[in-house]
Amino acid sequence: MLDRCGRVADRAVLSALAWDPGQALALTLIAGSVLAVPGPEAPVRVGNDGHLRLPIGVRRACHLTVGDRVLLVAEPGAGRLFLHPPAGLTALLDAHHAAIVEGATS
Repeated sequence: MLDRCGRVADRAVLSALAWDPGQALALTLIAGSVLAVPGPEAPVRVGNDGHLRLPIGVRRACHLTVGDRVLLVAEPGAGRLFLHPPAGLTALLDAHHAAIVEGATS
């Protein structure tokens, strides 16, 4: 869930990635979702409290507001995190459901 400061409330996912406070992260918007990967000169950092705070520009681009839930998908082996906002999940699931229906009618 996103709080009023843009903070993603779930620290367990960042712990699974072994991202400690101060970890620099590059955030990339891709197809309505956010890809976060470590980068030495990246502008976003895991906060001292262990939370990821999304910059306002990222929140606006993803149409995120206070209280929105996001799906976090960690890939520890690859060292990356995907953040899927509600609108992005709807698009992903719509395409998936259409494929299921198409397969059922074939």
